[in-house]
Order: sequence, then C-alpha cells, then structure tokens
Amino acid sequence: MRTRTLVVLATTLTLLVCAALYGAYGYRPARQSGYRPAYPEHAQFLETPLARFHYVKQGTGSPVVLLSPGASWVYGWRRQLPELAREHTVYVVDLPGQGFTTLKDRGFTWDLDGMTEAIGAFLDAAGIERPALGGLSWSGGWALAYAQRHPGRVAGLLLLAPSGAATRDTWVYEIMKYPVIGELWNNWFYADRSSSLEALKRIHVHQDQVTEEDVDAFWAPGTLDDNLESQYLLERGLDWRETIAAMPRTTTPALVVWGRQDTVNPVGQAREFRRLMPGARVHELDGCGHALTTDCPRQVNRLLADFLTSV
Repeated sequence: MRTRTLVVLATTLTLLVCAALYGAYGYRPARQSGYRPAYPEHAQFLETPLARFHYVKQGTGSPVVLLSPGASWVYGWRRQLPELAREHTVYVVDLPGQGFTTLKDRGFTWDLDGMTEAIGAFLDAAGIERPALGGLSWSGGWALAYAQRHPGRVAGLLLLAPSGAATRDTWVYEIMKYPVIGELWNNWFYADRSSSLEALKRIHVHQDQVTEEDVDAFWAPGTLDDNLESQYLLERGLDWRETIAAMPRTTTPALVVWGRQDTVNPVGQAREFRRLMPGARVHELDGCGHALTTDCPRQVNRLLADFLTSV
C-alpha cells in the first residue's frame, strides 16, 4: 500500500511539473495580431539596425521625446501629445518590447544597457540632438538612466511615477523574477483580456474613465511575442541600484510627478527623489493613481507644460 501511494504521489508530482513547464515554455497565448488601433492617425516607423521603431510626431518647436509607458505603447500619451505639440515638436516612441516596435537585434539585452541603447538609437536615427525626455513607470526609469549616462544629450527630464528609486516592485511584478513561475504568471495573467481590465482599474483612481477601447489598446499589443516575453525579461534584468546611486550626481533639470494613490510604485518613492535629487521639482497629486497620463491628464499637462518653459 505504501509503495502504491508513493508511486501515485510521484506520478502526480511529475504531471504537475510537466504541466507547469508546458504552461511556462510550451504554451503560447493567442496573438492579437489583427488589432488595428484607431490611434494614432499618423504613426510612423523608423528603421535602425537595432529595431524598427514605431512612433508618432506632432508639432513644432523645441524637441520633446516621450517614451511609451512601461508595458504599454504610444497610446498612453494620447492626452498629452496634442497639448504639448502646441509649443513643441513632440515624439512619442515605443521602445523594444512595447507596442508596435519590432526588435531586430537578437543580441539585445533586457536591462538598463539595452533600454538606454535603444533610446540613443532612436534619437540618433531621428536626428534629435538634445530633447526633454519623459517617461512613465518603467520608461521614466529608462529616461532617468539615459540622462545619467548621457547628461549632455538631455535638456530636461519629465518623470511620471518613474521606476528608479526602489530595488523591489510590488508582488504582482516581483513574482516574474522567478523562472517558470514568472513565465506562467505572464502567459496566463498578462495575456488575458479580463486581467488587463482589472490591471487598468488598479492603476486608475477614476475607473469610470477606462473604456473598452482602452482595454483592447492595453491588452492586444501586449500579446505580441516580443512584448509578452519582455515583461519577465525586463523584470529580471533591470537593476535600479545604478540609478539610485547616481541620483545625487544627476544635474539634469527634472520634473517628478506622483499620484498619492499609486498602487504600483508607492508615493514614498517620490520622497526618495526629493531626498536624493534635491534639484528635482517633485509634485504629489492627490486623487491620482499610477496611470497619471490618463487618470489625471489636466494636472499632468499643466505641470509638463510649465516645466518645459524653463528647459
């Protein structure tokens, strides 16, 4: 009887391990490659050896480059683009692993080296010399890292709830650092439309502003192979100890904006920017979540526009 029980347990364990490995590495969620967004109307592509960058450009004046929010694409800046384009030439770009940019260099590394290299590749190919550089969440951290590495290339920083001030994330993201578990979580959670709806609600205080179009725009591009894999590869590769250590030496003028109800990067991280980068202009917005560009666009637009007049 004991031997039979051990055999059953061993068989069950083997099946569970095989199922987990298949779910992590064999199963691939359906790609929503047929998704055709209504926005933006004038998207462009820029060919470089590193990637075929998807971006939109609008306006005239001093250059502003906005990096698509982490795990999102240019759609995330739709409330800011027309406002800032009144006074500036505004570029919004998807970096590798985001939106509709296609990675070409298969030696690309999903870390600060890779993401800052991608920013430089886009700026060089587009002929942008010294822009104000902005980002939200992960992309805010990438913008910060790029300015720390290349201070002469950046006129100012627009950082909305940026990564870069803490070495650990909330458990929803931290779990992706673990092999097998991370792939499983990514394949079954982030590739699911209903989960995308819940994720959007979590990062908005004003949940009534989240539309069905927004859900599709957030979910569908994220099912593309490079985008899906980049989620856990970036979570494992990004090391924010570099940006934290460099903060006291960061002289690029910086605007830092945070929502007090942020459920992804807690607002306490804003105070770390204030402490470590005393020259930064730090604003905390009450009644705003992590998705600042869509949750509180009026306040954000005003702060961005005012800051850009000084850089």
